[in-house]
Amino acid sequence: MEIRFFETLPSTNRTAAEAAREGAVAFFTVWAKTQTAGRGRLDRSFHSPVGGTYFSTVLRPSLPRAQYTALTPFAALAVRRALSELTGVQADIKWVNDLYVNGKKICGILAEAGEDKEGAPFVILGIGINTGKDLLPPEIADIAANVPFDAPRALIERILTHLKGAEAAICEESWIAEYRAHCLWRGERVAVKTADAVCMARMLEVEPDGALFVEWENGARERLYGGEISLRSAQKGEI
Repeated sequence: MEIRFFETLPSTNRTAAEAAREGAVAFFTVWAKTQTAGRGRLDRSFHSPVGGTYFSTVLRPSLPRAQYTALTPFAALAVRRALSELTGVQADIKWVNDLYVNGKKICGILAEAGEDKEGAPFVILGIGINTGKDLLPPEIADIAANVPFDAPRALIERILTHLKGAEAAICEESWIAEYRAHCLWRGERVAVKTADAVCMARMLEVEPDGALFVEWENGARERLYGGEISLRSAQKGEI
């Protein structure tokens, strides 16, 4: 397990992906003190101030491609476990890949798949955690929070240890009960934002392949593999 540290990078995902395309092995990890062009899901910018924990690791999954969808939610569970073990923080998981404490976001995860120059598949898992004691900017302080922990390498190593069990857990479906137990809004009416629209649905369950099983307002049920959910928007009727 090689962890390569940088004072600053545009994006740890970008650097890890470049290494993966050149043949980097599983769990080659890039860690940066700060990012100047960090990205989250839906190509949103990811605020990366000094003090946070920002890293990306290379996965070389032997799973069938259809099971890759479980890697991101499993990564959220791995982060939750590590935070609990090292800091005592008991985070909630927002499907599919965000962690929250007391209703405020503390972690985001971005997964990107590709192939190296030999045609072998890889997945890059980028993880950003709000750690340290510095206050967040006022513009996001009402929606984000910090975990007061200042040993990022120890946190990264513990997360990677849990990630090494991903494939076995996904194949055996042994992770899903724990994920569900800490997943926000199961059974609640939520706003579901997809590429095409924002609609109301009841969140029924998270499936072992990472899909979100919902019931739309018209009674139809569907399994979703992408999109974003919001309880706040549903409560306000913002669709």
